[in-house]
Amino acid sequence: MEARRLLGMIGLLVALGTAHAETREWLATAHDYAVQVNLLRLRHNLPPLKLNTQLCAAAQAHAETLAQTGVITHADEYGRRADYRASEAGYFYHRLGENLAAGQPSWERALQAWLDSPAHRANLLTPDYRELGVGFTAGAVRYRTVWAQLLGARRAVYPIVINLDAFATDIPAVEVYVHGARTAHSMRYRINSGEWSAWGAPAEWLACELPNYEGFHTVTVQLQIGERVYEASDEIYLQSRVFLAQVAGDGERNDARRACILEGARTGIERAARGEHIVYEPQHTPTHAFGTRDLERLAHIVHAFGLTQPHLRATIESPSEPARLHGDA
Repeated sequence: MEARRLLGMIGLLVALGTAHAETREWLATAHDYAVQVNLLRLRHNLPPLKLNTQLCAAAQAHAETLAQTGVITHADEYGRRADYRASEAGYFYHRLGENLAAGQPSWERALQAWLDSPAHRANLLTPDYRELGVGFTAGAVRYRTVWAQLLGARRAVYPIVINLDAFATDIPAVEVYVHGARTAHSMRYRINSGEWSAWGAPAEWLACELPNYEGFHTVTVQLQIGERVYEASDEIYLQSRVFLAQVAGDGERNDARRACILEGARTGIERAARGEHIVYEPQHTPTHAFGTRDLERLAHIVHAFGLTQPHLRATIESPSEPARLHGDA
């Protein structure tokens, strides 16, 4: 009996280890996809987007559902659309868009297909989005691949993005994009747990020099907007050029070390999401200043229970293309 129980525990640990490895690989790939989206947006003079775990969860779940059903649609079997999925994942958005595609052999091809379609291009190149979720799966019933993309923005959340949301860097000098800098009247930042810089004029792009040692480094920015102070942070891994090539899959690599680093990347994404908050709010703020946010959250709760029909722009499809495309906003 003990031997059987031990074998069962070993099997469970192996299964859990495999699941964690797959999750880590998925996160590394998601970062790569985010960088490609941000490079595209940068070429059109648009701000980069920050990878968001809640949007990724919603996009990934929908991609897997579509892969099983073989029907590429924005609505599930109950008629619930992207707003429901985002809210169910805990993302209470101010703006939200969704792009879907199936049959493209790579993320680059899916991006190009979206660019070639007016509705999807409008989603990709909307300047007001701040965050991104990606979902992808292979071995679909009807199509070889399914790609899902959620783009969103939340009220009172101004994320920062290091190096276009890359997973790692091989040089200490990094570029940080600061959402909300255009509307702020003052800004300061710090690296890791170091001293805060002096309050100064806001800048959308911030050049930072990380401490020159291997590991994760955090940049935190505070913005003064009106009477409130908003804070957001992001992390990036500083590593040698040689090991970065190994992480990317070139040459022999240390899988145990890579797994440890990627696990840290997952933690960093989640910690960055938790770090987006208001750190100062005046005590005598009028009640109506909170009303909009409260009503917005209530509206999403109502949507989540299916008590009202979501109203999103109609889907536009191009049946002449062999690969299926869907865009919604």
